[in-house]
Amino acid sequence: MKIKLLLIACVCSLTTACQDQKNDSQTGIESNKSESYFDLPDSLSTRRISFVLKLKKSVAENTWPDFGTKYNEGTLIYFDSEWSEVFFPDSYMIKKLQDIKKHSDNYWLSGRTDSIPYHMEVMISFNEEDSTEFFFKNPVEQYSSVEEIGKYIPSVESTEMWSTMVIHEMFHHFQYNNENLVKYAESVIGVLPFDSRNLVALCQEDEQFLPMIQNENKILMKAISEGNKDLRDSLITSYLGQREKRIIKYGSEHPHLEQVENYYIIQEGSARYIEYQSMFNLKSYFNNSDAPTILNDPKFKSFSEFEEIDLENSAFNYLVYAGPTDYHYTIGFNIMRLLDELKIEFKKDLLNNPEKGLHQYLQDYINSLPNNN
Repeated sequence: MKIKLLLIACVCSLTTACQDQKNDSQTGIESNKSESYFDLPDSLSTRRISFVLKLKKSVAENTWPDFGTKYNEGTLIYFDSEWSEVFFPDSYMIKKLQDIKKHSDNYWLSGRTDSIPYHMEVMISFNEEDSTEFFFKNPVEQYSSVEEIGKYIPSVESTEMWSTMVIHEMFHHFQYNNENLVKYAESVIGVLPFDSRNLVALCQEDEQFLPMIQNENKILMKAISEGNKDLRDSLITSYLGQREKRIIKYGSEHPHLEQVENYYIIQEGSARYIEYQSMFNLKSYFNNSDAPTILNDPKFKSFSEFEEIDLENSAFNYLVYAGPTDYHYTIGFNIMRLLDELKIEFKKDLLNNPEKGLHQYLQDYINSLPNNN
């Protein structure tokens, strides 16, 4: 699964900001409509996308209600062999594509829109050099088929595992549909001379930076599993202290480090959190006669991979491993798991106030303790 992370991280470094694109004409993208509203072909790709959208709804109901406000978040492209299948396109997208065939307002078929062999991202650009592209200030989900993903990530052997990756990206699109987060990403984070690639470079080039991060992550994981409140609170205080020491150590040379890291911890940590939560929905489907299925899908494995979800298992350990290309995913994910253990509500405010780092929710908790007043 570490290969999976590396590939996704490389793609995501190209999509560091996003904008909620509202067009005068929103043909095909009535996202708040029910599933039956959409006119889609009877195909394997449609059945797979429909399965993920049902999973999205279930995850939202169980975990993040606002994520379920819309049936889909917007335009998505499914890459399969030489074709790009465009689901739920808006008028802006339709104008930008060439040589496309219309099935309905909700589905268009195009020749492959690029020659990149692997897709699992939300594509977006604010760069004026990309002003003619369909993803210019217009977030678009892009997914390679299960079969194509499997060529590059052999550990992804099923439609179900693929669907957890798609859910991760759908949540990014949900983030990009939040006006406050998009404004902050474009006007603040997007103009800084420091981005996620610099975070990766620090991890790879400075022999002390990544070990410090990994120590912070280890403390977070201990706090998550600690049943004694006093010991847990002590671990949280220790994490906050170690984090502050690292920021001070590197902040003078990299003055934008904390601000950029805070943003990506929110952006990627919350998407990984949703990815993880989707696995428990899939677990609930195992040996469940009422579980959704995908007809005539040779990659559908009846949820057997999710019979047991163990973060120490090699199939799931990538979620909690703080590596050089994705430590911000892991730190954010573990802070959110810890906030859940503390029963601290953060989901309503997180995307609406992206300037508030996730660690600050822990600091607010520590400050609220009686001995700190």
